[in-house]
Amino acid sequence: MSIIQKSFEDDALFRLEIRKKLREMINLGFNDVYRHFNETREGYTFWDYMRGAWQKNNGMRIDHFLVSNSLIDQVKGININKDPRGREKPSDHTPIEITLA
Repeated sequence: MSIIQKSFEDDALFRLEIRKKLREMINLGFNDVYRHFNETREGYTFWDYMRGAWQKNNGMRIDHFLVSNSLIDQVKGININKDPRGREKPSDHTPIEITLA
């Protein structure tokens, strides 16, 4: 667990019961599309405004696309678009984009 994740451990962003629910959905046969295309690569969709998280790339991936096994072959790609997060006065999130056939 990273330092940033440890600091959010009791926050809604990283609660154990929420992570368990995500795992339950995956166990029902849904696929985490980002992980399907990026087995080991980290990709973040959220950076806290504090402690220079964006500048240090201390983020978390808290936004997901889940698709059923029957649809996974229709997914042609996924991208975390960091451009909006680097703008002046950005959101703490950035878009995650999926390309379907």
